[in-house]
Amino acid sequence: MSVERKIQQYLKDHGIKQKFVCEKCGWTKQKMSSIINGKKKLAADELAAICEAINVPYDYFYRENIEKHGA
Repeated sequence: MSVERKIQQYLKDHGIKQKFVCEKCGWTKQKMSSIINGKKKLAADELAAICEAINVPYDYFYRENIEKHGA
């Protein structure tokens, strides 16, 4: 699963609205939607902003990939 999909699923599972993340990051709803729907490539600073907004470690959405591939 892509990092963008993991973010989308995390928000859904934790009842976090995209609007909340947008407000915390200072983004438009369109930008957030483009990111989590894979229409815009997720930049490192954007991932950092999302993680900070929802209070998770920066590597949170990569951990599963790291553990599966042993990297």
